[in-house]
Parts: sequence; structure tokens; C-alpha cells
Amino acid sequence: MNPAHLERLRAWMEERGFPRFFVARPENFAWLTGGANTLGMGEAVAYLEVGEEVVLHTSRIEHPRMAEEEAPGLAVRVHPWTAFLPPPAPNDLEHDLTPLRLVLSPKAQEDFLRLGREAAEEVLLGLGGEDQAQLAGALAEALWGRGIRPLLLLVAGEERLFRHRHPLPKDRPLGRAFMAVVCAERGGLVANLTRMAAFGHKEVEGRYREVLEVERVALERSRPGATLGEVFAALEEAYARLGHPGAWEEHHQGGVGGYRSREVLALPGHPLALRVGMALAWNPSLPGAKVEDTFLLREGGLENLTEDSRWPQVVVGGRARPDLWRG
Repeated sequence: MNPAHLERLRAWMEERGFPRFFVARPENFAWLTGGANTLGMGEAVAYLEVGEEVVLHTSRIEHPRMAEEEAPGLAVRVHPWTAFLPPPAPNDLEHDLTPLRLVLSPKAQEDFLRLGREAAEEVLLGLGGEDQAQLAGALAEALWGRGIRPLLLLVAGEERLFRHRHPLPKDRPLGRAFMAVVCAERGGLVANLTRMAAFGHKEVEGRYREVLEVERVALERSRPGATLGEVFAALEEAYARLGHPGAWEEHHQGGVGGYRSREVLALPGHPLALRVGMALAWNPSLPGAKVEDTFLLREGGLENLTEDSRWPQVVVGGRARPDLWRG
């Protein structure tokens, strides 16, 4: 269990007069335990009962795996697999716990930094294969080799870069430019990063410089006390200044990360104020280019959790950012 996160949940329960509360959503289960309560298909195979003690509820199929590997040390109640019902009320299926998750505990921050660094390293090592599907397979193998689950892998080669923002890998050539997008999960935390390569493709190179400039504005505005809406407005202005007004409508621009790829998306006028301990992942994009890393907002500024100094870098606004891979 994460003691800081559990204490935060208990305080929330006390405010609402809940002597007990049931936690079933995967992001909340992982936030509290660091373990997974699904088999990767969305269906919960366990839930937590938080009262004077924390009790793990699961089916006979999943016990003792859940008790040994995902939520060790908890009291366990085992249900017949024929009668493993949804959790009673009150539960997190009817009460949104997202605000409780947004500021990460010191332990979660340490885990996130380790995840981000390892995921970025494996993306570099996983650059293999001759087509888009093979590249995705090499990335998945590299990530799983470090115990990191590729929650999402997107790969686009030259002929798809300008058409699709969410390019699922296909059995097609990479060509003179390609993009790899990774959502890497371990212990419930999700690190997001995008890497691009170009081999003499001038249009991709020009578009990539533009999205780096849009991102620069977002990163500079990402300070404690700033709202998501204020950062979004700065992004919108940056697109227009570069000659792409309305480009923000073609894809979401990112927001606060953590136990989901995006816990809260930035929207026009969104009132959420940024706080120290939040994770941020902006992903400005244009047809043919996207940039993305996961950052932790600290007292002294942003720390890039998914930085890999071995990847070619370019300095933008005084900050090292991933350059295009040129082989």
C-alpha cells in the first residue's frame, strides 16, 4: 500500500461521512497498491474495501495471485467466480477520485522517474524492424524486458504521418520518416513519450521545429498556480502565430498525467490549477509531426521524466528536447 495515498483517501472519506469505501477502478487500485486488478481487458478481477482495515476482495480464480503479487499483505475475502459481483456502494464507480490522484506522493514520484527513464531508454534500444509493425514489435519486446507494459504503441511511416494522429501499427514500410508513440505503464503509472525520425524529409523537419516551438510555450507556462486553461490559451496562440490557427482542434494537447495516460485533459478555460507534484504531458502536433514527454512539476520547475541523453537533442528555450533521429 502507498501510505500517503491511503491517508488522502481516508481523509476524503471522513469528509463525506463514509465509514467504508470500495475501490474498483484500475487507476485507483494501482494508486493505492501499485498493483493491477485487471488482466488488461478492462474488467476488474478484484476490488478493495477500505474501512478500519483494507480488505482485498477477489474471486477464487485470481486468488492467491492477487494476494501474493498485486496487493500483498492485505486481508483477503475470496468469492466464488460464479458470484463475483460489482462492489457495494459507496464506491469509485459512482464517486470520482481523480482529484485525489493528481498530486503524486514522494514514493510515486520516485517510481515515476524510474519508469520514465527506463521507458525512454528502451524506446531507443527498441528501434528495430523494417516496417511499422516490426518496429512496434521490437518496442514491445524491449519494454516488456524491463517489466514495462506497453499500454499503447502507435507507429506511422512516411506515407501515414500526414494522415493519421493515432496510427495503429500496420505492415507497411517506414520510409524516409516515422513516428513512434509509447504509453508505458508500470505500477499503475503511465509515462508518455513520442519519438520521431527523419532521413532527408524536409517537410517533416520543418513541422517538427514548429511543434517544438508550440511545446516550448506550454512548458514555459507550466508553473505552480497556472491553470490548464491558461496553458491551453498559450498553446492556441502559438499555433496561430506559426500560421496554423485552429490546429489544436485536430488533436488533444495533453494535460495532467499519472495513473492514466491523461488524468485531466487541458481544455479551453479549464480551471484546474497546477500544483507541485503533478505530472504533465503536453503533445502538440501538426500533420507530419508531434512531440511529447512526461514531466514532473517540482518547486524549481519541470523535470523531464522520460529524457534519454543518448537520444539526439536540440535546445529549445534553454531546455533539452528530443531531436529527430537521423540514424
